[in-house]
Amino acid sequence: MKIYIGIPKTKINTDVLSVKSALVKTLKPYYGEFGTESISEYYNNSVDVYIMDKAKYRNQDDNIIADVKKLMRALYGGLDINVYLNYQQFNPGFNPCLNSTVNAEISRNQQNQNKNKSDEFDYEKLSENYQSETPRYNFNQVILPKAVQEQIIEAVSTIQVEHKVFDEWGLRSIIPNASSAMSFYGPPGTGKSMAAEAIAQKLNKKILRATYADIESKFHGEGPKMVKAIFRAAERDDAVLFLDESDSLLSKRLTNVSDGSAQAINSMRSQLLICLEQFRGIVIFATNLVVNYDKAFLSRLINIEFTVPDFDARKLIWNQHLCGDGLRIPLSEDVNLDELAEKYVFCGREIKNSVKDACVTVAISGRDLVCQADLIKASEKTKVESEKVLKSEDHTKSVKMSDEQKKAVTEVMQKKIDESNNTTNSSELDS
Repeated sequence: MKIYIGIPKTKINTDVLSVKSALVKTLKPYYGEFGTESISEYYNNSVDVYIMDKAKYRNQDDNIIADVKKLMRALYGGLDINVYLNYQQFNPGFNPCLNSTVNAEISRNQQNQNKNKSDEFDYEKLSENYQSETPRYNFNQVILPKAVQEQIIEAVSTIQVEHKVFDEWGLRSIIPNASSAMSFYGPPGTGKSMAAEAIAQKLNKKILRATYADIESKFHGEGPKMVKAIFRAAERDDAVLFLDESDSLLSKRLTNVSDGSAQAINSMRSQLLICLEQFRGIVIFATNLVVNYDKAFLSRLINIEFTVPDFDARKLIWNQHLCGDGLRIPLSEDVNLDELAEKYVFCGREIKNSVKDACVTVAISGRDLVCQADLIKASEKTKVESEKVLKSEDHTKSVKMSDEQKKAVTEVMQKKIDESNNTTNSSELDS
């Protein structure tokens, strides 16, 4: 954020650092860590404070203004105190000592300097590619083992009381950054995505979903921009940010950096670390391969393991998919949830697929009731398919290349990338 302070020339205190320090201390509970401040001389008899950023917490404007006015009155009693929040869109050339006409001219000059820049640098425009949605699930629909439920509730509760505990009670003085980032890890189909949506619903927020594919770009150096744009979109919508398949995004940074691609990957992951530190909201990562995570990321996350559901959870999931709200599946009286939950150690996705297959088979055959035999037959099919996947072999073959061959391949790839970039740039110039 950026803060400007205008003080009458005759009242400027030589101890400017103490003024800055007092202001930082006053605003830190609302904004967290922030950047530069500027104190300038005024020629009128007032103190004007311009704060060009949004507070971390909503509905705090009145408290911020009151606290800053109280501080400035203590420092400069007898002067008019004015505090402006979100005075204008951030403009590096803004100077509160100048009148509005001069500032408008500065803004126009700034715009003229930037108008020929590529849109890839316009994070606001890039963020428009990402839109949040209303969550589809709540915690009544997400069946998880009790231990996992308790971990999630504790993590969400920490986020809900962050302002009170870390700012009002001062815990931030010993723990600067209250973690609002979570890592959901575990086998596929264990409810990670549904739990993320349930958290958003519980907090009365929207959810913005993205994957590594939404961030990765064929254009060199664009990955960090896309990372920043996604976080900006989530902050814009006050949405829970859910990054699925995040093992590629959070994996260990490359230490043997010998080409531009490796440098770009490291830059993207470094930008992600910066965004995590600055993000004023909730971000949830999901992966099946948490062992690939960089320790620098793991230390910043609340890590929650999603396991294959136990018997009680499996029974509840079967019931949810057969008799839940909105369902009108015609079930035979012989349907036995205990038998299904005991016999098939399935995750939620496998149970869902089994129910779907059983219903489709019954409908195709022209029958009107789904029986236990139908559910068992469908479950056996699901079980066989899952076992095939687990036993499948990797048929890809690695090819060893000499240094000369690697160099030749790299040159060909770089040439194609350069040709693609040149074509894109020519199209932009023509338009």
